[in-house]
Amino acid sequence: MHAKTLVATLHLSTIEELPSAQHRIYVLSVEQVSINDDDVEETTDRIEKLHDIHNFQTSKTLSFPIAIQNTTNDDDNDCIDAPPMILNRLIHALHCGNHKLILRKWKQGARWWNLNMNHTDAFSSSTTNGNDNINNTLSMARAEVAGYRLAKFAMNHHDTHEINKQKRKICAYVPDVVYFSHDETDTVDTDGDPWALFSYFGNNNMEGLEDDGKDETNINIGSNSTLKWDMKNATAVAKAPHFSSSHHNHLIECKHYPTTMTKIRHEFGFDEPHPRHGRVPIDECSEYAHMILRDVVLPIQFSFFEWSSSSSIQPPSLNGVDWKHSLCALAVDSQTSKPFQYHDMIAVYRLALQRLSAAQQTATVVDERMDTLLQMMYECVAALEHEWDDHDGRHPPPLPAVICHMDLQPQNLTFWHDRNDNVEKDDVNVHVAKHCSVASVMDFEEAAYADPRFEVLLICRKVLANLEQAEVMWKSYSSTVKLHTTWDVGPIEPWLRLETVHSLFTLLLQANNLLGGGRNPWETKPDLWGKIDRERMRLVRMGWSFCNVDAIVVR
Repeated sequence: MHAKTLVATLHLSTIEELPSAQHRIYVLSVEQVSINDDDVEETTDRIEKLHDIHNFQTSKTLSFPIAIQNTTNDDDNDCIDAPPMILNRLIHALHCGNHKLILRKWKQGARWWNLNMNHTDAFSSSTTNGNDNINNTLSMARAEVAGYRLAKFAMNHHDTHEINKQKRKICAYVPDVVYFSHDETDTVDTDGDPWALFSYFGNNNMEGLEDDGKDETNINIGSNSTLKWDMKNATAVAKAPHFSSSHHNHLIECKHYPTTMTKIRHEFGFDEPHPRHGRVPIDECSEYAHMILRDVVLPIQFSFFEWSSSSSIQPPSLNGVDWKHSLCALAVDSQTSKPFQYHDMIAVYRLALQRLSAAQQTATVVDERMDTLLQMMYECVAALEHEWDDHDGRHPPPLPAVICHMDLQPQNLTFWHDRNDNVEKDDVNVHVAKHCSVASVMDFEEAAYADPRFEVLLICRKVLANLEQAEVMWKSYSSTVKLHTTWDVGPIEPWLRLETVHSLFTLLLQANNLLGGGRNPWETKPDLWGKIDRERMRLVRMGWSFCNVDAIVVR
């Protein structure tokens, strides 16, 4: 067996850039794919050059290497029986996506788990030497790619399980990672911007999935390689549908939730502005939250629950890629990775306190508000450490770790509407919440391997609008988990306080310009201080009377 490197080149007809805060995202329309041999003597340099895709918009081409472990060594003509897996994925993605792919280039690494900071902190499991911003961006890219792959693995597992039970015929689609620039870390220049190709999922995908009886995929693939393989194998893989349009033509795209979000919403006692995407209106957010719990959260989590409790079913493997290193926190020894747990976030907050205290000590202008808030935040962290004193082990009831998305807002999902169940069949634009379901899940930039309650917490706090809705949601989730596993989820209150403290630290770092070029704040300083004060008041309402300090003066 000997290794061989090929170069796949996508010839593009159109390139459309989509808006994104931290990334560059493009929809690529592919008209032809060419496969060529690469010069073995120049493989390393060639591969590094291939990952520099800055000029793809001008050249209308995008190339990437394909590593082949060839099973024969024929002097005249290399031969393998089946195309490499990456080529199968590429052809399948082009066929299902109507010749379209998504290109994502990562530019920053600000995430919920690192308080939206764009530099490497000591608690990240992906800390490496070199430029902090580059390392944190690469950390996010690896985490997001691993998040997509694991979520797809879990959703497919659940899909098969449910089909066998003849319950739900369609599960939410998770795009496939066709290619990631930094999978092969031994041969890839890690100083470059990471990028990846994903399968495309749009409202016309069903048409592309119906088998028309032809032997070709209508994708022009030209091979100038000395390697030969049976392209019918790749064609068969490509035409294996995720679902058949003839069986599901009653499903139509639903744009209700993404197009009806409100920019100001009354949340947990106060009006909160959301100028970028908005939030689901108060009178609809509960039904929306229960839909994503049903269609996304529980299918993924129950797959992980099954893997954790079964001795015969192995947990997912990503072709030898160390996904836990990308998605986890560091253990105390700073050598091994572990899932994010409640008390791991307290360690993150202590690091944030150190940064804020150091900044306050060197500040040229004294701000009494910050002195008062820092003292309050020290008490908040101490209180979080004692939230579970009355529980066995002084920790939340144990639950197996899962992959968490952490941002299941409408802008990161697409939706189906079942017109067969709609009483207003003549008007396909009439939205009926109970007939709506999640079609696809995207944007795993916040993904982590963590306590499953983090996912539900963010839904309760960011999707829902008040404590009553959150308590109903938490109770529904708890009873479902208890029914299927006998595990205890525990109370919501300590988690809500943790999230509010988390929000305060993120805002205080932003107010002190300590994000290291992280997520660009949309708030002006008065808006920012006003939001800090509202979060403080929420902690008072949650029972922390020590947060009832003098109101912050908005300047």
